[in-house]
Formats: sequence, C-alpha cells, structure tokens
Amino acid sequence: MSVSHRLAELELERFYAIAAEGRGEEIDAALARIPAAARMRDPIAIGLRAMRAVTGGDTASGVALLKRGVAHATGPAKQYLLELLVPLLINAHQIDEARDALLLADDTVPELRPAFEALHAVVAARTGSDADSARRAREALDAGRALDNPLLVGRVLQRTALAAFYRQDYDEAQDRALESARWHERIESYRAAAMSYSILYIIAHDMLADGDLARFHARRMTMNAHLAADRSLEHWGIVAQLDIAAESGDVRRVGSLRTRLAADPLNEQYYRERFASTVSEVLSRGWEGDFDAARVVLTALRGSETLSLPERALCDALLAVVALATWHTDLARRMARRVLSQTATRSEAEPLFDTRRRQVGRIVAAAVCIVLGDTVRGQRALSRVVDPNQVYAPIIGQHGIDEERAPHMMRGYVRFVNQAVAAAERMRPQHGLTSAELRVLKALPDGATLGAIAAELGKSRKTIERQVGSIYAKLHVTNRTQAIKRARVLGLADDSGDRKTVT
Repeated sequence: MSVSHRLAELELERFYAIAAEGRGEEIDAALARIPAAARMRDPIAIGLRAMRAVTGGDTASGVALLKRGVAHATGPAKQYLLELLVPLLINAHQIDEARDALLLADDTVPELRPAFEALHAVVAARTGSDADSARRAREALDAGRALDNPLLVGRVLQRTALAAFYRQDYDEAQDRALESARWHERIESYRAAAMSYSILYIIAHDMLADGDLARFHARRMTMNAHLAADRSLEHWGIVAQLDIAAESGDVRRVGSLRTRLAADPLNEQYYRERFASTVSEVLSRGWEGDFDAARVVLTALRGSETLSLPERALCDALLAVVALATWHTDLARRMARRVLSQTATRSEAEPLFDTRRRQVGRIVAAAVCIVLGDTVRGQRALSRVVDPNQVYAPIIGQHGIDEERAPHMMRGYVRFVNQAVAAAERMRPQHGLTSAELRVLKALPDGATLGAIAAELGKSRKTIERQVGSIYAKLHVTNRTQAIKRARVLGLADDSGDRKTVT
C-alpha cells in the first residue's frame, strides 16, 4: 500500500469519526476544508453534510444524502457511509432497507466488522429472529471489546443494547446501555451517550414506570445532546421530560418545558415525540377545564394514519373522557367500551411504549365506565394483567379517582378524568337521565309494550327493561304512569295528548 493511500485512509477515518460523533462545529470545520465544488460529490463530504442535517433535526435529508453517497462510493468510503446510514434506517423503522444496505458491507475496513455485526443483531431482533440476534450480539461484543478504537467500541456497546431491547431482554439492554452511556461520556462522544440514555429512559418510563429514574435518564439524554449540539436529540430529551411531567400532573414543569420547545421548534420530529407532546397538550388543556380545545387536538391526532392500535386506544379513551365532560354520556360509554375491546389482548411483538399506552388507555376507559355507572364492566377491565397489584379498582368510583392514592406516573391522567367528572356534574341535567334513557321515556306515553319500544329503537328488550328501571330510579317513581307524570312536570315529554303507537 502506498504512503499516499495510507494517508487517504487515515483522513477518511478521521472524517468518519467527526461525522459519527455528530459535533456540529467539528463537522462545519471539516466541511470548510473541502473545496465547495467537491462537496456535492466527495463521499466523505456527503457523509458530513448528511450528519449535519441529522443533528439539525432533518433526518430525512440526512438519509437521502447517505443513500446517494453509498450509491456512488467505493472501497473504504462506501463502508464508512454504510456504517452511518444503517442506524438511521433502523431508527426510521425502514428495516427492509437496513437489511439490504447491510448486504453491501464487506471486509474492506476490518475494524468496522463488529459494528456491522451489531447492526445485524439489531435487524434480526426487529424481525423476530431473537436467537440469531443474541448470537450476533455476543460475537459483535467479543470482537468489539478487542478493538483499539474507543469510538467503535462504544458504538458496538450501544447497538448490542438496542438489540437486547428489541428482543425484550430488558436486563441485558439496561446493562449494555448504561455501559455504553458511561463509555461515551468518558470519551466525550456526547451524541452517542444521549442515544444510550434514550434506551434507558424508555425502559424506566414504559416498563418500570419509575418516574424519578425516567426523569434522570431523560435529563442526561438532554444534557449530552446539548453538549453534542444535536438539536434533534436534545428536542427528544425535552419531550421525554415533558411526557413525564404531564403524566405526573406537574403543571409548572409542563408549562416550562412547552415554552422551551416552542422557543426552538424543529422542522421535523420523530413520530413518537409528536404523539407524546400532543398528549401532554391534551392533558394540560383538560386540567384547565378546556375540553373543547382538548377534543380538537385529540381529533387531529386520532386522524393520523401512523398511529398504532394502542395509541388509537389511548386517544379514544381520552376522547371518552372529553365526551363525559360535555355530558355526551352515550358517546362516552360507547367509546370507553370500544377502548376496552381494543386493549383486551396484547400482540407478542408489541413495543414497550405501546404496552404502556394500552394499559393507560384501558385504565382510563374503565374509569369512564365506572363513573357512568357501568361498574361491573369497568371493574372487570381492571384485571391483574393490567393492574397486577390491584391499585386502581379500589380508588375509582362514580365521583372519579382518588389522585393521592394513584401511582405518581398516572396522576396527570387522573386529574384529567377528575376535571371531566367535575365538568359533567355542572352540565348534568337535573333529572340525571342519559340521552338514551330520554328517548325511552318519550316513548312510554304512546302505550307501546317494552318489546315494541325495543324494536322501534333498535335495541334488545333486556336493554330497554334495564333503561326503564334506571328511569324509574332517577325520577323516584315506581311505574309507567308516575314516570309519564314526572316527565311532564320536568318538561321532558309532549303534553299534547296526540300520541302515535310505537310499532
């Protein structure tokens, strides 16, 4: 190998390290050394420009640049660009493209092999090949620890942590992620440290439901991203803190974090960030009693085609609470029952954050049922699968949820429900009848049998019997004649005497 060729490789390795670490100032300085005319076609310039876009919050442009660079590069440059591209494809859930890109990896740069093997482990885990993923991760870790390159050692640690996370081996994921975070902080590779803390945050938040630990990891993620000048990751860390503040009902912290996000908005957010920040806005609107605004925001979020089933269920549960607040009790009851159906089973491949969304949605929907008097259904929904320690069943009643006895990470949702119950009490008609019960009451003076009323209203006789019993109880009467008289006194029935028989 000629001296000039070795120098070229050393230059390539140095520029790769700058791109991989993602420090904005260093990237800009490196780009300034490349002639402007060459920046459009030089592979390493393309890699630097791509990572500059990513750290600035424009991941899509970064991926597009790296794809173009890979397509036109050869030799070591192609391998370094692939090593930068594949993690971005995985983060964007483009798993098939990531797998195809890994097929282009070879032994041109032997030092990259453990990093590529770790990426294979992540892709295998994402596609359900857990045994293959675990094997590849072990091989990558053994080879990676032997490298005399701290940056690549850290990248292997981080990827084996991510592979373990997707295999749902959360103990292994925590150990590797914590090792990776500390390793990267020690070598001042702050962007990679922030990404490792993001794994730790998700485990603490979505599996352990440990607000203090989740907050610690979210703050470390934010701090390291700030040191790396990676606006996208810093934004994600702030949204993670916002999610915790909203779920715990910390009004002051929610306001502060929302102001911070508004002061430095990104053109692009990861989808999960948008969902979390939107739900936090819905909760804060509800705390203020502005359920009309909450409904508008929720309806827009619910219309997104990218929502998973548990996320749709959480939206529907919150919409059921909004319907309760505005005394649309039939709608609230229907939506709550739909949520209980949506959340009845868990997919084996369900991500950790979806499991939490599903559980929260089910608890909120069960609370709506209980508040509306459908106590048996609501209590049955709070099984030990959802509530293993039976925390919620004893603290939910027709007047809401006991906030002080609720888990810390659920108090924001509890306050949302309780504000809705208070709003419903103010809007509740004096007679307390639901709209469905009013329709039955107005049919009683026509003299039709309960079977005929059921047929006319498209319901079962059993449902009509139950609703009639509820009408009598709420109007404090014991028979149809008394109910009709009471309805006229309250202005709930036509007094003209011109009735049509229900058939």
